[in-house]
Amino acid sequence: MRTRKKYPIDQSPLYKLSNHKRLAKILAVQPSTLKKLVARGDANYKFGSVGDEDPRDIEIPKAQLLRIHKRLNSLLNRIEKPDYLMSGVRGRSHVDNAKRHLGHHAVVKVDIKKFYPSTTKSIVSRGLRKTFRCSEDIAETLAELSTVRSYIPTGSPLSQSMAFMVNLPAFNHINAYSRSRNLRFTLYVDDLTFSGEKIPKDFVSYVQNYLKNSRGYGSHKIRRYSASTEKVITGVVLDGNNAKVKRTQRRVIASLYRSIPYYCEPVRREDAATIKFFQRIIGHLFSAGEISPGYRNLGAKTVAKRKAAGVRAQNQNTI
Repeated sequence: MRTRKKYPIDQSPLYKLSNHKRLAKILAVQPSTLKKLVARGDANYKFGSVGDEDPRDIEIPKAQLLRIHKRLNSLLNRIEKPDYLMSGVRGRSHVDNAKRHLGHHAVVKVDIKKFYPSTTKSIVSRGLRKTFRCSEDIAETLAELSTVRSYIPTGSPLSQSMAFMVNLPAFNHINAYSRSRNLRFTLYVDDLTFSGEKIPKDFVSYVQNYLKNSRGYGSHKIRRYSASTEKVITGVVLDGNNAKVKRTQRRVIASLYRSIPYYCEPVRREDAATIKFFQRIIGHLFSAGEISPGYRNLGAKTVAKRKAAGVRAQNQNTI
């Protein structure tokens, strides 16, 4: 797969954009299509919920708007990202995010509460004007196209990159402030992590107040760790200079692994439950393998067992 070269923000076709015909051309649509999509508003989306125990609302753009969202996401992803951003960047992951904080450091984590629903249309419009220096009417059009019910949708491929870019000045400020206090900062979507020899007493309250006053964001799930204790950062356990798989995930893997002989029996090879089982355990093993290579090896062996048992993969993109 060809990797597109990254460029600074001021090289983006969206930078200093002030013409709607030019915007339509960049998005590969007719100017009349942009007007129709803006006029339709929330009718451009399908609404539903995900999750059984704790369902949450989800808003998914319909086909015509989805194409524009994918195009905008592609444009935003081509822009060079700061070193502290660990999500939505090729070659960086939740594991890399955690490993940035390896060592015997004090750690504090802060989550932005309801990040996408709290990223309003006004935040998007204002953020586009400040980050891309585009005209007010272009920023308003892009904000209309990128939001539903006046906030960023939860079910769009554009949401993560747009939420970051419109908040780039705020996150840059937090990064600079962290450095001034001798702390390392990483961001994974809405999860802010800070580490250093010591977390200053007033540091967390400053970050919380800044997020509230500059963007209206609330924060929650504040978690502090001393230098001597294990830390859990974006699903990875850090113990000093070592990264480990969470105990709960190890237990799930162990339980699933004991069931492999049962699902390898010939009578079950075509069962939907068998196909789903192998998909699940292989997913767990390779996910854990990002932290501990031994699990990756175990995942490869499990794939070989599935194939030997004649069990097909759940889909053609599965190993």
